[in-house]
Amino acid sequence: MNPSRDSVHTTSSLTYEQVAAAAENLEHRGADPTLQRVLELLGTGSPNIVQRHLSAWRDTRSVPEPSVPRLPAALIDALERELATHANTGLSEGRRLADEARADATTLAEAGEAIERRNYELTQQLEATERARQMADERANTLLAERDRLRDELERERQLAHKAQQTLAEQRQQVALLREQLEEAQQARLTTERGARASEEECIKAERAQAVAESQRDGALEQAREKTEQIVQLKQEMQEERARQRQEITEMRAEQKARLDAVERSRQEAQKHAQEALQRATKAEIRAEALQATQSALKSRMDAMQVQQRQHGRQTQTERA
Repeated sequence: MNPSRDSVHTTSSLTYEQVAAAAENLEHRGADPTLQRVLELLGTGSPNIVQRHLSAWRDTRSVPEPSVPRLPAALIDALERELATHANTGLSEGRRLADEARADATTLAEAGEAIERRNYELTQQLEATERARQMADERANTLLAERDRLRDELERERQLAHKAQQTLAEQRQQVALLREQLEEAQQARLTTERGARASEEECIKAERAQAVAESQRDGALEQAREKTEQIVQLKQEMQEERARQRQEITEMRAEQKARLDAVERSRQEAQKHAQEALQRATKAEIRAEALQATQSALKSRMDAMQVQQRQHGRQTQTERA
């Protein structure tokens, strides 16, 4: 189980004086100040730090010299020499073993402290990694939602662009039809104008014939008198016909002009609608291209984030291993 921030702080706050006081307390009670007993008496602390302070405290304690039993002088001398030899040898060996044990204990305590610090650092790194993973997941979910929204908006824009293209095609057909009607109206106007000119030429010819007849009036008075009434009547009819033709021509011209004006207005209106539809279609196509570019950029960013997450996951697994 990894230590928390509070436990590491409490462990680091244990001092040599606290460990030494606990060891002396146990010694006064007649108990051997072992690591387990010191930990139980303190109630808290890292075994590695307590072991290091306990080893330092033991180094300050003097090892009591063994007492020599009183025997006869000769035996005592012999035993003293033998015991002194064994005692010195055992004492030296015991001190050597004690020094090695204390050195090993100090080394283990330092290694334990290093392991605890490393465990704390790894815990902090793991928490930071977990927070980063959660943030990356939230960001990925946000990007996925944004991608779906942009995809739906792009589909709507495509549908609008398709409808605009259909409307533009229909308006182009209407413009072509209006152009055909305009050409037919122009042909009809030309035909009417040619007919009017022909009528005017007929009238001119009639007037010229009348003038010729009047100039020949003196030579053909008898015939003129007989035909005077006919000529007068014919002239009146010609004038009436001429006035009627002029009225018809005027009305035809007015009607033709009205038709041409209506056709022109329809053509301008259709051209205006066609231009507006073309502009809307162009804007829709530009917006669709921009949305497609945005979607491609978002997909590239998501791919890069997924690659980073996989690399980070492999690195985390390697560190855990």
